Amino acid sequence: MTARRSPPWCSSTDRGGVLLHLIRTARREFTGAAELLDDPVLRERADEYVTDLVHPYGLRVDATARGQSYGEMAASLIPALVPDDEPVDLLVLAFAVHDALPGRATAAYLSHVCPGTPMSFALCDQGSAAAFTGLRIARASAYRRVLLLVVEQSVLAYDQGVAVPERHRAVALLLGGGPADGGARVTALRQHADVGPDDVAGRAAAELRALGAGSPDVAVVLGAGLAAAGIALGASPVTAVPAGQSSTGVWWALPDLLGDPWRPRVVLVADYEPDLRYLSLVTLTHG
Repeated sequence: MTARRSPPWCSSTDRGGVLLHLIRTARREFTGAAELLDDPVLRERADEYVTDLVHPYGLRVDATARGQSYGEMAASLIPALVPDDEPVDLLVLAFAVHDALPGRATAAYLSHVCPGTPMSFALCDQGSAAAFTGLRIARASAYRRVLLLVVEQSVLAYDQGVAVPERHRAVALLLGGGPADGGARVTALRQHADVGPDDVAGRAAAELRALGAGSPDVAVVLGAGLAAAGIALGASPVTAVPAGQSSTGVWWALPDLLGDPWRPRVVLVADYEPDLRYLSLVTLTHG
């Protein structure tokens, strides 16, 4: 058995290189299968690829199962956020469940269709912590304009033994590195490794209070990993994200709070990844 250790990106500090501002957001829910799978050649290649991957585990592929493509999903959001005259410097794709075309270099494809042809990479194998990690990397980088894409799709062609998302969803966050970009500032970002299920409620409550929770002008968004923990936060309004969308849940709820004319001064977003025992929190501040 391998001991669980804190990865280098996971710490309790708020240190970062660039003070990011959340400029714009977009989100979309998708129905049906990826259009790419209408091509019989691509469909056959995808089935063959997945069959080779799952065969050593004694699993069978259902050739009738048709999932979504993160390339298609994310590409549909980019025009709404990134005009041609506002190129992006860095693109980060965050996901947990692989898509219908797992052999595709999706982050590289999205760089090709995004204004600026940005440096790009994908983050996976971190569950609901992936998007928070993407923000950490963006803050530590020297890139001025960052596009964070959080995606999840709900169909796998084999019995995976764990719950998959209920819907195909994608959320895009465009972030800039200067006050001229406007929007809410990312003023704190914390991730903690090896937080056990018996400790998470107390640890999360303490962190949220330290970040300002308890005041009526501080709104809190709790992911499904924390929503059932019974965390008391005084006068702060709390949005509890239901289970079923572990990757996009908190980010899907965020635009409703940031776009409200009666929006709070501060929005705290927090989630817990139970399988990996990661607690993640971010603070967005107006003004």
